[in-house]
Amino acid sequence: MHVSTLNYPTTVEIPTTLSAINKWNESNYAFISGGTILQVNWEAGQDKPNHLISTEKLMELKGISEVELDGQFFLQIGAGMSISECLTSVLMQEKAPLIVEACEKIAAPAIRNRGTIGGNICSKIGDSIPALLVLEALLTFFNGKETYLITLKDWLASKKRPSSELLTKVLIPIAARKLETYSFFRKIGRRASFTAAIISIAGYLEFEEKNIKTIKIAIGGGSHIPTRLTSTEREITRSQSPIDWSRISKVIQEDFLSYTDPFITEAYRKKVAANVIIANMKELL
Repeated sequence: MHVSTLNYPTTVEIPTTLSAINKWNESNYAFISGGTILQVNWEAGQDKPNHLISTEKLMELKGISEVELDGQFFLQIGAGMSISECLTSVLMQEKAPLIVEACEKIAAPAIRNRGTIGGNICSKIGDSIPALLVLEALLTFFNGKETYLITLKDWLASKKRPSSELLTKVLIPIAARKLETYSFFRKIGRRASFTAAIISIAGYLEFEEKNIKTIKIAIGGGSHIPTRLTSTEREITRSQSPIDWSRISKVIQEDFLSYTDPFITEAYRKKVAANVIIANMKELL
């Protein structure tokens, strides 16, 4: 099915299966589902593509389920699931409450009803990404010929054009045995209303006999490409009681590569990040 838009010369294609997509060899196309991020980009002056491929009818991008791959269990989320659908999924609330917590902080309800988890990820700056990073999520892409798996971390570091392949699934590992865990997600904005984040921070810790077994911290928000703070993770893990929090603050601010814009300085973002992480760590350590 093809639809011509009235506002600009763009053709919209609405395939019902992955095999029906035939624009892989063309350079000026984009996938669209909820369209919330694309609309923001276009309003900001980004060029509109000649072809749009709607993913709304692709059943391969739907559903939330528990699956097994090579003996490992995963929570599998279709990339076409809306943020609101992720929020209300009982399975996600049980298996990935951190992702649900992050989804609650994404935009306003009307946007969450349209925007998808796949679109949030493919923006490379979405608020769900720090939470997905600390849970070591995997992504499944379809490139026109085959599907393949890649870690979210490796995909974020790649230089591939976001529209050159189609994100179909998000896979979150499910722990094989029960450990004492703690997770948090914090989005810091310039005001309390629905606003772009200054920073977004996610943390995930596993404890064994009251000792930290695993700690993962990721940061994003604003125009940051989300990343793990690996030096911070190592420093906290090897710290002995009493913990030198001033030392931890220094490591966080060195570990976090930020920027200055007309509203917020790099130094301020670094300080806020350190304060947020330390406040959450102090609740546990």
